[in-house]
Amino acid sequence: MTSGPGPENGMERLRHEMAAPPYHHAFLRPYARSYDAETGTVRIGVAYRPEFSFSVQTDYYHGGVVAGLIDLAGHAAVAVQIGRIAPTIDLRVDYLRPVPGVELTATARVLKLGRTIARADIEVADETGMIYAVGRGTFSTT
Repeated sequence: MTSGPGPENGMERLRHEMAAPPYHHAFLRPYARSYDAETGTVRIGVAYRPEFSFSVQTDYYHGGVVAGLIDLAGHAAVAVQIGRIAPTIDLRVDYLRPVPGVELTATARVLKLGRTIARADIEVADETGMIYAVGRGTFSTT
């Protein structure tokens, strides 16, 4: 996994990925928290906003927002390693508990980086480390 860009270039690429596609980025407004070139791990933050709620009566995230964050983080982890976009081939999301309206961090780690596909695992947690959802994505590297 260390064949990708170094920490400085990797963080630059991660910031680029957070500013690129309008759907996720304009709506979620994610920001790059960190990139670890040694482990192939990226951390992406998202601050809660009322439009993320699944109901006007609660301050809990809609599952689609959480899934979007998982997809975004997995893609970013792969894109940082290969230096270009990595379209999603498959995505699995497991919701572990309701997600309250707090700032979230998605941590994505590249498990396999191949010639044609990559696989990444993603966890979504709050600042205390409570994990609310996990995901696994498969991304195209061609």
